[in-house]
Order: sequence, then C-alpha cells, then structure tokens
Amino acid sequence: MSVLVHLTNRNNKIFRRDRTLVLLSLLSVGIVILLYAVFLQKTQIDHVEQIVGSSQAVKSMVNEWMVAGLLTITAVTSTLGAFGIMVRDKESKKMSDFLIAPISRVKIQLSYVVNAFIIGLFNSLVALIGCELFLLLTGSAMLSLVNLMKVLGIIILLVALASAINLLLVLFIHSQNAFSTLSTIVGTSIGFLCGVYVPIGSLPNAVQHLIMYFPVSHISVLFRQVLMEDSIQKVFQHARPEQVLEYKLHLGVVYKMNNQLINYSTSIWIIIISMILFIAVSMVTFNKQNK
Repeated sequence: MSVLVHLTNRNNKIFRRDRTLVLLSLLSVGIVILLYAVFLQKTQIDHVEQIVGSSQAVKSMVNEWMVAGLLTITAVTSTLGAFGIMVRDKESKKMSDFLIAPISRVKIQLSYVVNAFIIGLFNSLVALIGCELFLLLTGSAMLSLVNLMKVLGIIILLVALASAINLLLVLFIHSQNAFSTLSTIVGTSIGFLCGVYVPIGSLPNAVQHLIMYFPVSHISVLFRQVLMEDSIQKVFQHARPEQVLEYKLHLGVVYKMNNQLINYSTSIWIIIISMILFIAVSMVTFNKQNK
C-alpha cells in the first residue's frame, strides 16, 4: 500500500506542476460556458417559453440543464488531463523503469487511476461549488440536503467512470503530441455525446441511440433529474403531462430506449457495469502491452 501511495503522490505532484496539463483538462469547460452564453441559453429559453410562457423559473431551469452538462464535462476532461502523466512516463521511458522494478503492475496502473480520480473529484467539487453559486445568483433555489447528497454520489460515480474510460484511451497513446490531439477530440466530442451542445431531441434517431448507449451520457441524465426536479414542476405546473414528457425527452432529462423510459436505477446500473467492463479491458490491454 505504501508503494501505491508513493506513486500516486508522485503523479499528483507532477500534474500540479504542469500548467499545460491543467489548462488542457479545463479547456472544454470554457468552451461549454462560451457556447452556452452565446447560443444555447437563448435558444433553450425561447423553446420553453413557446410552451409555457416567460418566467424566472424558465431561466433557472435552463441554467440547471447547462450545469448538469458542465459538471459531466469537467470530470471527463479533468481525469483525462491527469492521465497525461502516464503518457509522459511512457514517452520518457520512465514506465519501463517502473516495470522492471519489484513493483506490482497492478499498483503501477492503479497509481495513475487513483491520481486521475483524486484530481477529477477535486475539480468536480470545485465546479459544483461554483455552479451552485451561479444558480443561486441567477434565481434558482438552493439544493436540498437530500439532493446535494445525490449530486455528490453522482459525481463520485462519474469520476470513477471517466477514469476507467480515459485509462483505456490513454493506453493506446504514446506521445505528448498524440495526447494533445486526444484531449482536443475528447473535449470537443464529449459535449455532443452528452447532449450538451445540441439537445438530444434535435438530433437524428441514429445519433440519439448512439448517445443513449454512451454510458457517460447517463450521468448527465442523473444530474438533470436531480438539479431540474423542482424547476420543472414550477415551469410546467399548468402544462399537460405529454408536454412535460416531450420536453424531458427533447432535453435528455429522461431517455427512452426501445419504447421504454429509462428509470434512475437502470441508468446507475448501466454506469456501474460499463465501469467494470472498461477496467477489465484496460487491465488486459496493459498486461498485453507490457509483457
């Protein structure tokens, strides 16, 4: 255990000293905020106001929808940025030194994962505090203790899943240039794959199904269901049930697969099973690459 702690601490110190890695991990967050401020907010508000009319609750609800996507993207890009240490070690051949040392290969791989989890969790919690302050300042109600605990639980699930997925991706990257390209691709595509840049209901059916089968997108769904719970009830209190469901499906607050609505627990199981699969494949891949 002391070896794992030492390796994780070493990875964490290197990451915090490298400003480039930190900036790359936060790049997509800035993109989302910019797109939301310039394009998405007005479009979403106009769409809802056509159904229920104008009110402060509408703006709060749309802001909460954006925050759900922002929290998702923050965790994914932060954990990926943390894995830059692994790429650097491979490029500089330090990984080879670790592999010939009397250290378990599981501990070597786990040290990068734990470091990514710590950094992703820290950045996500900072983002949560910032987002909650933003929501309060723009008229949203403060999260109840129960919903806050739900959000924290979702963040832990998200960071663990993002760490597992990014580990598998980084195993095939062997240079800093390739890692920078991967960071750009992931940072750009994650917003689309989670239905943040474009609402899922505005996309073709084939793309909608692709998003629904992407496990990280189910995290966004869980965030939206918790964050938007009260505001949706206020905004649509006089609307017909079918209008409420149509809006939820359009914005990705709920998913409908094979003509069945996906409930909260099903999304959690999809996330957990996906995380286990990614970890298993990563372990097999790492062992094959370093025989």
